[in-house]
Amino acid sequence: MSTRSDRRIGPFLVVCLVALVVFVAGCEKSSTTSQSRSGSPVASGQSSDTTGSSTTTTAALVPVPVAPTTGAPTSQSTRDRLSVLAVDDRQIPQGTYHREEWPHWADIDGNGCDARQDALIAWSIVTPTVNRSGTCKVVIGSWVSPYDSVASNNPSDFDVDHLVPLENAFRSGGWAWSTERRRAYANNPAVLVVASASSNRSKGADPPDQWRPANRDSWCAYADGWVKVKSSWGLSVTTSERDALGQMLDTCGTAGPVWPLGGTAFTAPTGAAPSGSASGGAAATPAVPPAPSAPAAGADVYYANCTAARAAGAAPIHVGQPGYRTALDGDKDGVACE
Repeated sequence: MSTRSDRRIGPFLVVCLVALVVFVAGCEKSSTTSQSRSGSPVASGQSSDTTGSSTTTTAALVPVPVAPTTGAPTSQSTRDRLSVLAVDDRQIPQGTYHREEWPHWADIDGNGCDARQDALIAWSIVTPTVNRSGTCKVVIGSWVSPYDSVASNNPSDFDVDHLVPLENAFRSGGWAWSTERRRAYANNPAVLVVASASSNRSKGADPPDQWRPANRDSWCAYADGWVKVKSSWGLSVTTSERDALGQMLDTCGTAGPVWPLGGTAFTAPTGAAPSGSASGGAAATPAVPPAPSAPAAGADVYYANCTAARAAGAAPIHVGQPGYRTALDGDKDGVACE
């Protein structure tokens, strides 16, 4: 081949080679773009979110099971307590209720007075006269039945009512209790209300959906006390009972759950924590509250409670003053009935 032919073929081969390189590069770019647009696989555990020209890669979220929050609320308001009470509409008691199986009117705090006399002392709106020679017995005082406003100075006109009746407690869980726990319940001050004999006997063992105090002003305290007793002692309610309690709690005013006693308001005494076995087995040793301390040396004044002290114009009572007792000094700061 001549030299002139070689000179013509050389540039032509160069041009062909350049064109081939450009074509191959274009094909590779087109393939990459096509894969990106068609959703090429992303590395396991990642997701791609493209907005405009920027791309953000985040770790995939793995669902974590969440346990249902069905426990009791942290707040201890009466409505919170009511909302978590066990509801049981079945007739579940095993055996038959017998009142004698619930030992009551015992001296569980060792102060020389049984639970009935202690209740009469605590609920009297004046300092009662108590015969402490031999058997403790309240002779005279002043009471107003919160259920129906019946008033009298004669303790014989009043019954000491179990707010949640013993039979109701039996049917709502107490059927499984030991005798010791039943005894603790039947004599607990927080369960007891001094009411007129007629109102107590009208109430019987009825729950709030079947009986309510004639005095509507006591509904708030009645429902509040009923809920707290059932909550503290692990007793159940029926659906209708729960609804009735909610309706009565709706009557609570700014004063809160206080018992109306004539022209005064009275907060019911509180009892020690429940004691005794919850089952019918061996009973746990109940916690025995310390006996009330004696009046200060040289003092001959005794106030059964702060209501009596206030009625006598003696409150507040400082340590060393007549009538001071540590039992009346809730925060133990040396000043009772503040």
